[in-house]
Amino acid sequence: MNIAILGAGVFGKALGKILTDNDHKVSYYDPNVYPDIDLDMATYKANTVVISIPSIFLPDFIANYPNELKTIPTILASKGLLNIELFNDFAQFSVISGPAFASEIMDGKPATFTVSSPYAMALFKNDQISIELFDDPLGIVLCGTLKNIYAIGAGYHSDSMNDMATFIERAHNEIATYLHKHGANPHTSDLACGLGDLILSSTNRESRNFSFGKRLKAGEKIGDILNDLQTVEGYSAAQIVDSENYPLLQQVQDIISQHSQE
Repeated sequence: MNIAILGAGVFGKALGKILTDNDHKVSYYDPNVYPDIDLDMATYKANTVVISIPSIFLPDFIANYPNELKTIPTILASKGLLNIELFNDFAQFSVISGPAFASEIMDGKPATFTVSSPYAMALFKNDQISIELFDDPLGIVLCGTLKNIYAIGAGYHSDSMNDMATFIERAHNEIATYLHKHGANPHTSDLACGLGDLILSSTNRESRNFSFGKRLKAGEKIGDILNDLQTVEGYSAAQIVDSENYPLLQQVQDIISQHSQE
């Protein structure tokens, strides 16, 4: 099968590795990495599109997305959105998310993803990759966004393992509440895309969001950290998430606001 991956960052390349291992033909669209390949070239004869573009760029990108591509199966792998309204007119839309560092996938280490469709499950499942199937695309997207925000808070609290563990436990409960109040299934928070990804992103220096919070606590300036890490999805999401009635989300927003004034 011909699969076009939009976004050739480390995670997009990791997904491409899985698909190639499964005997699919992969092409990439990413003007920064492949400036000579435009969208038409990358999606020529594509049977499926996987979107792995940083979420901050998705609204503008989808606003100019070709209508003909909306008719073929599309799998969202980007993290950072707070709804999936951008994809309302996509005919065959699904989501993939989970606790997986790109470097470990590239090294052949096992990982588990949550997907919202049997089609996505069939594409990505193999001896290396385990798949959970759960029909809640909105919940899967929200888990992937919220865990990044909470990972900043976990990094900020990482000088005390007890404090960090309590923060993660409360964050998990808060995610379930957020999902329920925003029309998703709260049980999605218990899956790999929820609790699994929350733990991974909140306890490991390889997580950019965790590192962001840890470095804030150490006194580094936000601009310097962002210039170094380049992409911190939780920082962007924290600017737009509705934190009313969610104390830990509000706490992360307050941390960022406090350090923005320094």
